[in-house]
Amino acid sequence: MGRDVIRDASFSIAPGEALGLVGASGAGKTTLLHLVLGLLEPTEGRILLEGEPWSPLPERERRQRRPRIQAVFQDPLASLPPHRTGWEILQEPLEVWGRGAPATRREAAAHMAARVKFPEPALDQRPAAWSGGLAQRLCLARALMLEPALLVLDEPFSALDPTLAGHLLALLLDLKAEGTALLMASHDGAAVETLCDRVVELSAVSN
Repeated sequence: MGRDVIRDASFSIAPGEALGLVGASGAGKTTLLHLVLGLLEPTEGRILLEGEPWSPLPERERRQRRPRIQAVFQDPLASLPPHRTGWEILQEPLEVWGRGAPATRREAAAHMAARVKFPEPALDQRPAAWSGGLAQRLCLARALMLEPALLVLDEPFSALDPTLAGHLLALLLDLKAEGTALLMASHDGAAVETLCDRVVELSAVSN
């Protein structure tokens, strides 16, 4: 017999708004993020992206809209292809979606690396050479390459020291001001308070 992980969750996020998900470990924060991303399918209800059905849908009907929603996961090193350099990782989304010429893709990658304060010389390296903080910054840069309408963040500050966390917070505030919607699960109460316009608190489901 199945067990409910999330029950009766309902919320919306407007462009330029940040919604925080908080709650104890096991309350379903990551599961809810995976539902929003279309990595899991809800057993009831539906999810809309920019007013159009998003989930549950067959992947073939979602694929062309995938650039509109991007994610930064909690374990950055596990999210990166170990055999590719930073340059290749950042340019891959543009190649997959046919955006720009090779020269402009490299320029766009350099610009995005600078924006997240990822040192350009490290783009020649592969993920094994990076700290957790560097890997997380590259994950964020990769997520932003396609200019998503919604950025989904799972514990984005967990691998960062206070200085880099402050820079990330400032960058996310800039993205909000530019109209990007943010959905963030975090245990960092100060960051949630600073960044998020509203908060949804999840509690463990008792069956």
